[in-house]
Amino acid sequence: MDDFLHNLRSGKLKSERPNRPYGDPQYKGGPRRNVNDRRKGHHDNKESTERLNALKEVVETFVESQNRMADAYHKRIRVEERKARALEIIAESIYKTINPEADNIEALFDVEARATLKAQIPPPSPASETDKTFTPEAVIAETQSEDWMADEASNATSSRKLTELDRQTLQTVIGQMRDKGNSWENIARHITAQGYPTISGKGTWRGVMAKNLYEKMAEK
Repeated sequence: MDDFLHNLRSGKLKSERPNRPYGDPQYKGGPRRNVNDRRKGHHDNKESTERLNALKEVVETFVESQNRMADAYHKRIRVEERKARALEIIAESIYKTINPEADNIEALFDVEARATLKAQIPPPSPASETDKTFTPEAVIAETQSEDWMADEASNATSSRKLTELDRQTLQTVIGQMRDKGNSWENIARHITAQGYPTISGKGTWRGVMAKNLYEKMAEK
């Protein structure tokens, strides 16, 4: 009894009393419900709708951008095709310059004749330039026509061999066509169609032959 009174007076008994476990999760009360939580579901739905609308706008913008890029790509292809045709005409002019024996060479370089011929050919309509569609049948027909021209040119020049001037001219033509992205096989068909004989004077040009000639000429 005396010890109990002594401890009470000195405060030792109070200090030894264990603290209430307020930090223990099992003594915590349940979360208090906020009155504003009743309207939280409506707010979330509104945010979801706004996000969906924003995502829809992004997708539509992306699709429109892709369509514009596709249109620009097709227009560029048509421009490159016209450039390829122009290169063929230039190559033909070079060939006729190297071979004066070619037929109608005077008419080829006659300014008045070209002006008359140009006046007789009607200009293409814008619709035919921009709305032209390339069907598989048209591509096959054009390829067959080029192959036929290549065969005819090969038969006509099978008895002639490639001269040094021909090699230099072909180096320039091949370099220009490679810069335009043409494959070696397309270049070989183009060279054959222009009437150039092969290095051996036999057969027709192939992609490997055009590549080897270009690399050998570049090493000089």
